[in-house]
Amino acid sequence: MKKKIWIPIIITVVLLAVLFVPIPTGIYDDGGTREYTALTYKIVDWNRLTFDGKFDETKVYFFPDNFKSVSELWTQEEHKAEHKLNAAIVELSDTAAVVEPLESEPELSSSDRITFSLSGLDDIGAKVGSIVEITYTGGIMESYPAQITAARWKLIDNLRNTEFTGQWLDKSTATKCEDGIFHNIIITRIYADCFFAKPSVSAPYRYKFNGTLSDEWCVGDCIDCTYENSYADVEAKRTEADMLSVSEGTEYAVADKPVIYLYPEEETRVSVRLTPDGRLTCTYPAYNDGWTVTASPDGTLTDAEGRTYNYLYWEAETHARFDLSKGFCVKGQDTAAFLEDALEKLELTRREANEFIVYWLPQMQDNPYNIISFQTDAYTNTAPLEITPAPDTLIRVFMAWQASDTPTVPEAQELSAPERTGFTVIEWGGTRIR
Repeated sequence: MKKKIWIPIIITVVLLAVLFVPIPTGIYDDGGTREYTALTYKIVDWNRLTFDGKFDETKVYFFPDNFKSVSELWTQEEHKAEHKLNAAIVELSDTAAVVEPLESEPELSSSDRITFSLSGLDDIGAKVGSIVEITYTGGIMESYPAQITAARWKLIDNLRNTEFTGQWLDKSTATKCEDGIFHNIIITRIYADCFFAKPSVSAPYRYKFNGTLSDEWCVGDCIDCTYENSYADVEAKRTEADMLSVSEGTEYAVADKPVIYLYPEEETRVSVRLTPDGRLTCTYPAYNDGWTVTASPDGTLTDAEGRTYNYLYWEAETHARFDLSKGFCVKGQDTAAFLEDALEKLELTRREANEFIVYWLPQMQDNPYNIISFQTDAYTNTAPLEITPAPDTLIRVFMAWQASDTPTVPEAQELSAPERTGFTVIEWGGTRIR
């Protein structure tokens, strides 16, 4: 009789154990997450590595979530996980902000610009240039700028009192470089033990200099910096070096995308040399102390290896000082029509004008107004061309322009160019004055 009494008790205990006692069922390689499963619920001790740290929480999941895999549960948790981002504000409106992650932030590998809505966030007195800590949930949405969902944000007052703790580049895989000097670079961030800089021209390169920068220098200053112990990650376009000295630099203007077309009357071997008042920052094909190509009457250029090109391309930093006192004030929405008319007067063909407009219009059409002046001696005297054999017609079109919120009426500029005859060389380029 006693035996019969114990049987249902044992069955009840076993059933309760199956229903309610969690049994270890897995350890995962994601950082050490552990899973404990019972019939009616599941416990997950999260220790999951994320791109900016570790998600470390213990969660209980009841029906029906207890039947989901750890991967499925992580999808749910990822949307709720909080991350912190330190960034500089580059654009700010009443409804949204665009920020640039600081150099130590892992989000920088996703995008150099990130935007988020200000809805529901406190007014912290932020402005363009402010450094902020943003707490956001979920992942980074792929777009440009990338997008995040911000939950909170706060100002970071002074990075000069903060040491840089991230790894800028891996010196074991980077290329060792010679000691030297970087001219005309712009300070972008100052920490207690280092500072960061970028070229004064629009280029993707970034520099980290180890050492304490004196208080006389501020973010935005244009400097020359001598350095030693330099390493470069060419693919990531990053350089790290030890600072030796800092002195005041001179900001260059930028000659953006001048391109040179060659139209001989018959197939001709042509050499072109360019000596800008500054330094070349990009050329294609490679300049190599000059270009030598075989030019066809239709403008096709062929190099020694048989590769063909539509034109010779270059960009440069230049000491030129461009003059906007004569020119035109054009509404942004009217810029395309203006350029079509102006470039026809300057003897550009429809194809050449199309390539000019396609390059510049995206930067100009949404501005309230554009002040436009086509440069003559201010450009040609600072970027002399030497072409052999000498062309019969040389036309160099260089547009300096500036965005404006209000209409400004410069002195009217007359546009003309010589008639295209014989061996003709055409060049166009431009620069935005900020």
